[in-house]
Amino acid sequence: MPAMKNIPFLTLLTLLTLITPVFPMGEVPKTPATSEATLQINWIRTIGTPGSGDGQLLSPQDVYVTTVGDLYTKLGDVFVADTGNNRIQRFDDRGTYIYQFGRFGNDKGTFNTPNALTVDFNNLIYVVEKDGTRVQQFDIKGNYISQFGSLGSDDGQFIDPKGIGLDNLGYLYVADTGNNRIQKLRTDGTLLLKIGGFGWGDGFMNSPTDMAIDRWRTIYVADTLNNRVEKFDEFGRYVAAFGRAGSKESQFKNPQGIAVDDQFIYVVDSGNHRLQIFDKNGNWQKSYGHSGIGEDEFQNPVGISLGNNGMIFIADKDNHRIVELQLIP
Repeated sequence: MPAMKNIPFLTLLTLLTLITPVFPMGEVPKTPATSEATLQINWIRTIGTPGSGDGQLLSPQDVYVTTVGDLYTKLGDVFVADTGNNRIQRFDDRGTYIYQFGRFGNDKGTFNTPNALTVDFNNLIYVVEKDGTRVQQFDIKGNYISQFGSLGSDDGQFIDPKGIGLDNLGYLYVADTGNNRIQKLRTDGTLLLKIGGFGWGDGFMNSPTDMAIDRWRTIYVADTLNNRVEKFDEFGRYVAAFGRAGSKESQFKNPQGIAVDDQFIYVVDSGNHRLQIFDKNGNWQKSYGHSGIGEDEFQNPVGISLGNNGMIFIADKDNHRIVELQLIP
């Protein structure tokens, strides 16, 4: 230290500041509980082949997997929005075709670009149509029950809706993409809450295409053209956001699908042809996949659903298939 005797005190203090890490509130950041090294994703199988026959798919854009079985629905059954064929198809937990319903049209029970679907606790199926600008309700066998929605920007109306989800109280959420908002609705279409509005700032959106709601009714939105995920509380109040445009870790190119469980946020990073996984605070954990037609590859993936035991199902749109993966912590 003798060489430092003649260094002025303020200069020495500046040097120490530059080489000493500074943490907010004097706290050293915690190491994430999981990391790239500890999370493993295994490719399990694909469901569907290109075409329009039974069990074949054309540009599927969403998938839903049952996590509770009953008399009519076996645990792990897979429901697919077979968008290009304007129908819904159902497969068992091994990917075997069971049945289908729907055809092209704008009448009751027909579809005009079905983009997304979900199944509630009563085994009622809800399908949102981008070009039909409505939500239709069916029983578990595919029999039409009711519908709501029309083209417009008023409460309960939609422009290019692309995503649908449910919370644990049974309320529906629709990604009203063209209106740059999320609508929370009763199952008869009665509006309860609107979130968003066009923009780039906190709480605003640019073409949101999907949302997911966790057990605490926190809402996570795939804010597609803003290339980020936004987080809101159950009352629609903005909480946080993460992500920006790019192809590196934690960056997105048109993310279009999102799912959550108690530990992770799963984002289908469509333009980068991959899945990214984050913890509930938005810290990156793992990426999986790249562009292609084989295993570990996607071509414009869109929708996502989580099954039991770490199972992940992704609608691999331009490969005309559903990809089944398993996450192993």
